[in-house]
Amino acid sequence: MEKWTGKIALVTGASSGIGQDVALALANAGMVVVGIARRAELITLLSTKVTGTGKIYAKKCDVSNEGEIMETLTWIRREFGGVDVLINNAGIYRYQFISQSETSDFRDTFNVNVLATCIFIREVVKDMQARATCGHIVVLNSLLGKRIPDVSMPLFGVYPASKYALVGVTEVLRQELSFLKLPIKVTSIHPGMVETDMIKVFDSKLAERLPKLQVRDITASIMHCLETPPEVRIDELTIMPTMP
Repeated sequence: MEKWTGKIALVTGASSGIGQDVALALANAGMVVVGIARRAELITLLSTKVTGTGKIYAKKCDVSNEGEIMETLTWIRREFGGVDVLINNAGIYRYQFISQSETSDFRDTFNVNVLATCIFIREVVKDMQARATCGHIVVLNSLLGKRIPDVSMPLFGVYPASKYALVGVTEVLRQELSFLKLPIKVTSIHPGMVETDMIKVFDSKLAERLPKLQVRDITASIMHCLETPPEVRIDELTIMPTMP
């Protein structure tokens, strides 16, 4: 992680779960981390746990609100000059059956999981171009962005559709970056079920019997991707727990 020492990382959804763990790991590796979430007070608390040479700055931001996204990015540009690493982790899971969902469930899922991701990517690519240095974008996707398991009852709502959309977004992004010859890497992470607050929406008996990853497993994979030398890129990782 030496090449990223002192560089600026933006971590969305940094108040809990994977985002929280990644933000702390990046700061302990020497990066200046801006963690954003609606519950910014939890990120402020996290900043006191940094033991490395980096720092964590907490910013309140609802990623479903483009105005708040742009205000946050403007602050980062003013304070630090832009973003070098984006960890696009924020996401929501609305599990209702499609027949029982409200239109607001569809809208919220795509606003947070897809539209916000597109806005962040568009803006940080501008930063990386302006800074004329290498950059890295990590998109937290899901196994449900690759295939939909056949379970005993429908649990997934439109969540998989939002994750499949991210597959398309990241593939088009890679093509554009290649065409523009920009030294920006893009990695899409597809974890299986992870032990986070998000799985609480599942039927408890189903969640209990399914094998689960820990957040540290995802963090370790992200750190590995960021450590790759210039001549190596990791486009996609599927991370699954071993069966008991």
